[in-house]
Amino acid sequence: MNKEVIQILLIEDNPGDARLIQEFLKDSKKVDFIIKNHETLSEGLEELLNNKFDIILLDLNLPDSSGYDTVKIIYEKIKFIPIIILTGRDDEELALNSLKFGIQDYLIKGKIDPILLERSILYTIERYHYIEAFKLSEEKIRGELNRTNFYKDLFIHDINDIFQGIMSATQIYNMQLKNPETSNYIIDINEIIENQIKRGAKLISNVRKLSQLEETEIVLKPVLVYNFVLRSIKTLLDTHKNQIINSQVISPHNNLSVLANDDLEEVFDNILINAVRHNENPIIEIIIKISRSTLDKINYIKIEFIDNGIGIEDSRKESIFLRGTTKDTYKGGLGLGLSLVSKIIESYKGRIWVEDRIEGDYSQGSNFVMLIPASGE
Repeated sequence: MNKEVIQILLIEDNPGDARLIQEFLKDSKKVDFIIKNHETLSEGLEELLNNKFDIILLDLNLPDSSGYDTVKIIYEKIKFIPIIILTGRDDEELALNSLKFGIQDYLIKGKIDPILLERSILYTIERYHYIEAFKLSEEKIRGELNRTNFYKDLFIHDINDIFQGIMSATQIYNMQLKNPETSNYIIDINEIIENQIKRGAKLISNVRKLSQLEETEIVLKPVLVYNFVLRSIKTLLDTHKNQIINSQVISPHNNLSVLANDDLEEVFDNILINAVRHNENPIIEIIIKISRSTLDKINYIKIEFIDNGIGIEDSRKESIFLRGTTKDTYKGGLGLGLSLVSKIIESYKGRIWVEDRIEGDYSQGSNFVMLIPASGE
């Protein structure tokens, strides 16, 4: 049966004490203790740069450091390895106080025996791992709580905005019921209410998708970009029949594929909807370019969505992809659409950014550019 191996860095300037530690540990039946000894703190710290250790046995009083200075230096520089202090009888109070600095344990020279030393090393390593695991769990729980609070606050804000829109439309509707000559106006109000309900459904869908992206493992597969673009264009035209939209797809081949999943359609839908929603022209122009690109020796498929909309100021070109900022950037945005797009592209190990359609004049429209790793097929 193979024994467990534990790498020990011993920082001890007294040859007799160092030899005693080695003798105590050499006959262990459970563990093979491999010990590397240095006589100064500086030599020990340098050793840590070149080799990996499971635990440090540290004498408090060394030629280049003593007492609290040793503890302070170790505390500042060593955050990732458990430490046991070796101290004389006169320094027991100092060693005890050192525990407050993050030192895991201390042993008093002259009272150490093989069983005590081995047990202290094993318990210290195990306890340290439990503490680190607890810290990671605590950080994860805190992150989950922060994310939950974020979604809650954003959801409440936007859903209240939607309900307010419905309430206002309803009030106008009730007022117009008294006038029989306003049937067309009432139809418009019904459309407003219907659109607000659709906004609410989209908000819920976006929150759910963002949550899923952060909590589940993404499975990627080769997908044809051209097919997804055509589907998203059809969806856009079907849902905006009252607007004039000229769309054009430019691609050298129709078989360019990327490593993605069905969420890619959500990406394209969001970009196209923004191109229409944030456009004040009587005729909306959208050009989608698909091409090959190589960056940092990685083969990508480059997809560009070029529109003639209101554009995006340079100061906002990065912040629009951050959760909760879209509302300030675009008129009527929900604050989640582009953050969802960015999160999906990130899950593909891709990149996304926005440029001016005409360089130097953001008011002439935008060009949303994304790079997604090619599938290799």
